[in-house]
Parts: sequence; C-alpha cells; structure tokens
Amino acid sequence: MRISHKELKRKINQETLNISDKQLFMSHAFSSYLTDMAETVTGRYKRKIKVHVFYDEAENAKIAYTDNNDIFINVGNIITKTFPTRQLKADSLIGMNAHEIGHILFTDFLLAENYYSEMSNGRIYPFEPTFTDTKHIDALNEIKDILSKRNTPKSKGLIMIAHQLFNVIEDGYIEARMCDAFPGKYGNGIILNNIRMSEIVPSISEQIAKGVYPFSIFMNLLIQYHRSGDINNRDNYTGEILDLFYEVLPILDDAIYEDDSKKRYNAINVIIVMAWEYIKDILDKAFNNSSQDKDEVLSKIKKDLDEQLSSCASEPKGTTKSIKDKSSFKAKKENAKEERNRVQEVLSEETTRLEVLKTEEFSDNKTGGIEWNKSYSGSGYNNASSDIQRIIKNLAEENVQYELNNSLIEELEEEANKINLGDVHEGVHIVINRIKNVEDCMIEEYKMIAPPLIAISKQMQKRLKRILKDTSFSEKQTGLLMGRRIEPRLLTDKDCKFFSKNKLPNMAKDLSVALLIDESGSMSGKDRATYARASAIMVYDFCKSMDIPVSIIGHTEEHYVELYAYTDFSSKDDKDRFRLMDISARGSNRDGAALRYIAERLSKQPEKSKLLMLISDGQPAGSYGYYGTVAEADLREIVKEYKNKGIMFVAAAIGDDKENIERIYGDAFLDITDLSKLPFLLVKRIEKEIRS
Repeated sequence: MRISHKELKRKINQETLNISDKQLFMSHAFSSYLTDMAETVTGRYKRKIKVHVFYDEAENAKIAYTDNNDIFINVGNIITKTFPTRQLKADSLIGMNAHEIGHILFTDFLLAENYYSEMSNGRIYPFEPTFTDTKHIDALNEIKDILSKRNTPKSKGLIMIAHQLFNVIEDGYIEARMCDAFPGKYGNGIILNNIRMSEIVPSISEQIAKGVYPFSIFMNLLIQYHRSGDINNRDNYTGEILDLFYEVLPILDDAIYEDDSKKRYNAINVIIVMAWEYIKDILDKAFNNSSQDKDEVLSKIKKDLDEQLSSCASEPKGTTKSIKDKSSFKAKKENAKEERNRVQEVLSEETTRLEVLKTEEFSDNKTGGIEWNKSYSGSGYNNASSDIQRIIKNLAEENVQYELNNSLIEELEEEANKINLGDVHEGVHIVINRIKNVEDCMIEEYKMIAPPLIAISKQMQKRLKRILKDTSFSEKQTGLLMGRRIEPRLLTDKDCKFFSKNKLPNMAKDLSVALLIDESGSMSGKDRATYARASAIMVYDFCKSMDIPVSIIGHTEEHYVELYAYTDFSSKDDKDRFRLMDISARGSNRDGAALRYIAERLSKQPEKSKLLMLISDGQPAGSYGYYGTVAEADLREIVKEYKNKGIMFVAAAIGDDKENIERIYGDAFLDITDLSKLPFLLVKRIEKEIRS
C-alpha cells in the first residue's frame, strides 16, 4: 500500500485527536517517560529503576507501590481520574512516581526491618520514650507487657498498627524530602495529589457515624495534616480525638522534617503511647473473645485499617538503606505551605473543582486562607506540557504505523495467495512474518552496531550526489518568478518570469531495489548471518537516504516457506531499520518460492530500473525433494523469466558452495571471498546502477 509522507502526517495528526487518556497513560511511551524520570533521579545513586503501569478502576485498587527495584503505578486510580484535564492527570501520575522514588531514595528499609524485629522480640527500638505523667507511664508499661509476650495475637496486632503509623510518618518525610530536592514537576505532582486526597476525606463526624475506629480517625487527621497543612473539620467537631491530634501535632511536625531515621521511629513510639487508649480499644475488642480464630481477627483488623485510612499508599518494600546525601535536608513547614498554595492556584482554575472544605488552621496568630502570589513566575520547568504532547504524537505515530503494518501484511499475504509458484512448489504454503511491535532490545542492539555501517553509507551517498551534480546540468527549468540566475532572453517577459535554475536529474527515483536474504541454518557458520545483517542495514540506509524504494525480505523453510518482511517498497515506518536486527539463521531454504515471490513483487514497481540482490551461502535444500538439479532448474527458470521482465539480478555467494551458485545465476554471480566487504559491495552495486 503506497502512502505519501503528506498523507502519513495527516493520519498521525488525526490520530492524536483520537487517543484516549487510557491509551496514553497505558502506552509503552508513557511508562518509558516515567522510567526515564525515575532513572534521572536514582541513577546517580546507582539504583536502576523501571516503572510499570497498569489500569484498575476498582475503588479499593492499589494506586502505586514499589519493591525497591521497580515502581508500579495504577493509571486508572481513584485520585488521578478526578482531575478534569489530561495535563493534570499526567501531573498526578508524575506525583505518584515521585512518591515511590522518594521511598527508594530516602526510606531506610534495613532500619525499618530492625525496628519491627526488635518489637517482635519484645523490645522497643531505638529506645524507650520518657514521660512524666502517670497516664502515659502506665500506657508505656502496658505496651511493654504486651510486647514481652512474644507472638501473641495482641503483640502481633500492636506491631501491625505500628506498621500503619510508620507508613503515615514515612510518607510525610519522603514527600517533604522530594519536594525539597525536586521542587519542579515532582514536587508539583506530589502536592497536587495531596490536595486532592485531602479534599475527598470524610469529616470527623461522618467517620464517627460510619463506625470508623477512633484510632483510624486520628490517623486520618495526621495524614491530612502532612498532606495539606490542614484538616477537614467542616462540621465543627470538638472532642477527644481532635484534642489528641493537637497534642500529637508538634511531634508529627518534627518527625516529618527529621532526617534522622531513629528519631522518626522514636516519634512513632511516642505517638503509640499517647494514642494507646484507642489502640488498646481495638486490641481488647478484637481478642477478648477467645472463641474466634486469632489469625482471622488479625486479618480483619488489617482489612479495616486499610479501608478506613485515607493514605491511598501501599507499604513500600525493600532491603536497602537510604542514600547518603551530603546535602542537608532544609525543608521548612512555611516553604511547604507556599508550595501548596501555589498548586492550589492551578486547581482553582478547574471547572470540576471539588467542594471547598472548612479546615482548621494551625499557624499561631496568622490568618488562614489562600492568596494569589502575583510575583510567582513558574517552577523552573517549562516542558511538562510539551513532554505529554510529544508522547501523544509518538503514540499516534505508533498507532498509525501499527495500522499501516497490518495493511502491509494483508497486502503481502494477498500477493502470496495470488502468485503462481510453479509445479515444483505445488501445495507449498507461504507465511508472511513481520514484527509489529519493535522491542527496546532491538533498538539498543541496532544503536550498538549500526553507526560504522551508516558512516560508510553516508560517505557513499555524499560522493554519489557530488558526481550526479557535476554531470547533470543538461536540464534547465526556466520562466521562474524568483531565483539566482537570470535568463537575458526573458527580461522582457511582462509577468517578470525571467529566472531559471538547473534541475538535477533524479536517477535514483527511477530505481527500485529488493534484497533477498538466505536465513537457512547454515548461515550461522562463519558469521554469515552477521554480515548479511550488516549488509541489510547499509543497503536500507543508502536506499532510504537516496529515496530509492527498497524491500528487504529474509526466507527460510520449516513446515512452510517463511518470509520475514523487514521493510517494503511502500513502508514509511522508521522502525524498519530496527527490524533488521531479527535477521538470523533459522531452518531449511526453499529458494525458488521466496525468489519468485520477491521478483514478482519487484516487477510490479513503477520504477524503470529494478535490481534484485540475493545473499546466499549455498544451494537450495528444501522439503519434498526440493534440492539438487530440480531446485537448480527452478531457480534458473525464475531468473530467466524475470530478466525478460527487466529485472537485474546480483547473487552474492558467501559460502563454500560458490561454484553451484555461479552455475545457477550465471553473470549475476558475485563472489564474496572477504565477508567484511559484503555490505560495501552491495551498496556499490546499487551506486553503479544509478550512475549507469
């Protein structure tokens, strides 16, 4: 199927309008974009990270999590989908990515494991908190008593609750670190999500009415505060839960901005003691009934806490220490508030803004609210929108090329069904193979081996263009409105069309090239497949650069004749060059069927000159008796038939069977003694045809 560059561009532009948010965010391009962002940050610490995306709209679906090696992000999560624009959705997902990167960089997983291990062994780590009042001293003694009875249901339940509290404080800490270290799009994304998460949390009274644990309500207040600096108290609740929150608030503030992990764990211990009344209530009610299965009760407590807490984050897992960053952590509460207010300005422009909630203000002697910072000039990163537009365009190109590839395969299969292969191939079936989605590994391999081959190709192109230019000033275009050369005889032209220019010949435009590569098993010897692959890379680059229609097909035989379509005359897919990396030694070879197929396809090209080049290391050796004199006679007949149709043949012999190949192809035979010269000689042959 022929398609012009103009038509291809139109299709791509149209496709950009059809791409849905789900298609965009689930695309390989977007996950690669997030991976690049992650590696930019973590690479300097020699932590190679890959980001995986998945789509789950379920209400309780995970949003994002990390195992310290990979990051997993649900692009259909309940937070991201609340944003009205594609750009805000993308910013939200960048924020999810930044949060998990924060855990990878700043969470000390080894210390966390030690903390839980010490609790499991009946000890409080890193040290026991100190209190002077009887209430908290008694609470601490009760906690120590429970922990001393190792592996009891209550001790396991207490450790599980400590896990939940750790997640809350650690989330606040790593987000503060990320916003301090990366205040641009990472910080914006984190704050954007935090504002939205805080908005959708039910009020204290609503949670009480739903039967939420008082401890969970208290934890939700901690979560809201570290996210937004405020809490949702639109119904003016007053009571002991809020009193406890205010009492704990200074400890939370210090912990979030504390760089010493041990001090953060001590803060967790202090908060457990201060909130012991609520924690004890959960444990007593759960385990006082001796008839219940204790493991089931523990599972229910965890399930209830997971559902009731508004953290939306899954517990990170890992086995590494936090990075050793020489720069000190200087984030301040006031700076965090300024950043939140700035992001709030962006959200205030939304048409689907959530209801503004009444909140508590915690700054002493200051008036709360949001103001417009008229001097704000941006985050310092101006390419966030263009990044997404670039990904959308790339995705549109992939979608269009995918459809064009499907059309090409259908066209090639139709050609195979219509062609008469001859009596010797009666009953033989042809299978067309073409890689639809080029893997990253093929791209990387191409980039490793192609540069020196491309350099030779470019040199030959440059020389050929110079030769054509020096010998081609026979054709002149006159009667032009503008130009550098004036034709004196046209100076009296009333339309002022007295300019002319020399029109270079377009000899390359009148040539089409096909390359047929033997991919039989014997090509594995002596690097034959390697040099065949190198030849294809160089031929492809030369032809594409010179605007010569080119088809490159590999062939082998298993149960059927297998043709591997790497590129075709009409293909506009730039990734065809990466497909060439798939050229390899495979099975048998039924040369005649493959040769007739590609010769027939080449014969239908509109170009005046047609060149068919073959790379082979020996005689045909196919199934059903296709070998020896029968196969040779078939090939000679095909060559004769298509020579009469104007096709020129070049048969490059690269194996030990050169005598038989020369007998088959006659004057088309090209003896390649030095395999390293094969790529150059094939391109040289194309150049010769253009110059002739």
